[in-house]
Amino acid sequence: MVTRQSASESRDEILHAAAELFMELGYAATSLDAVAERLGSTKGRIYHHYRSKADLFFDVQVTAMSRLHDQVAPIARGPGTPVERLAAMALRHTQILLTELPMQKVAVQGLERHLLGTEAAMRLRSVIRMRDDYEALFAEVIDQGIREGALVDLPRHLATKPFFGIMNWATVWYSQRRLQRTQAIKEIAQTLAARAVRSLLKDLRHESAQATLLQHDLG
Repeated sequence: MVTRQSASESRDEILHAAAELFMELGYAATSLDAVAERLGSTKGRIYHHYRSKADLFFDVQVTAMSRLHDQVAPIARGPGTPVERLAAMALRHTQILLTELPMQKVAVQGLERHLLGTEAAMRLRSVIRMRDDYEALFAEVIDQGIREGALVDLPRHLATKPFFGIMNWATVWYSQRRLQRTQAIKEIAQTLAARAVRSLLKDLRHESAQATLLQHDLG
């Protein structure tokens, strides 16, 4: 008898194997046969959870975005000044990005729309909406910091997009093989988060609060 927990574990294993292959080979070159081979199982195991490669690809996207949102939203709505919350949000974002690199890299690099076809339009809009909602968490905190005079006076979208660019660029230049040591991941995450926040600081005196916060591993 397959329990709910074992079914969830099986799905998670499929998602992680698929994310690795999508990261390594791209969407077009990845097949369900390849995912099954990576898992050391039959393709039937995958079909138990997913009807197609597109379904699996979208679920990687949704799972990655849900993971980020669930971890960062409580920080965005928690205590602290805008700079402190933004620094903590950036650190959590980069920690997840680096420790879950295959899945997050697939999400960051975006959907290959021309490969998925028009039948995926509704699901595509759903994923884009998730991304917009996630970015809005940062945009709102950045806007608060701008209104309080702590962050540079820029339109929200002009401040938020480059901010994400600094952090997410790690999915391009860093490889999974180089991210084996926990301490290395922690240091890189702190550096990226600090650089992203520093790019928006209006007065470097706010940097002391940011630096103090980034010395602590938020778990």
